[in-house]
Amino acid sequence: MKKILLTFLTLFFAGSCVFADDKSDVLAVFDKYIQDANAYSTNLPNYYTKDAKIIRVVNVKSGGKRAVIIPFDRYLKELGNNAKFAKAVRYKNNYVNKKVTKENKDYKVSATRIPRNDKTGLPCYFIFTSTPNGWKIKEESMTTNVQAFLNAK
Repeated sequence: MKKILLTFLTLFFAGSCVFADDKSDVLAVFDKYIQDANAYSTNLPNYYTKDAKIIRVVNVKSGGKRAVIIPFDRYLKELGNNAKFAKAVRYKNNYVNKKVTKENKDYKVSATRIPRNDKTGLPCYFIFTSTPNGWKIKEESMTTNVQAFLNAK
């Protein structure tokens, strides 16, 4: 009986250590992503899977919210085009209240994103999945007040 209990406890703690390591790894990748994003790195596309889902949840001025899916190829193009402007105005995002949760084999990083000149912050999340090249973002959702996303095609 002791052997069974000892085996069970060993497997339980070994599994817990893997979970803790993966969680730490995902958070480290996320922190590096933030650093690169705020430095306008051309490396940003490498943080994503090739078919990443990009969601912008727009706070509609007339009230309510509307989710808009941005095609990933368009997202990458706009990311490159907007980098010069963002750098010129020193646009940066700060992420606070970061929380990492396991979702099946993936990890979800939820946070409050505080864009430049914003006082209250907006919710966001990133879902990371394990790939042969490390942890990658497979889904990103950011709430925004930018109404232009409502006209996205």
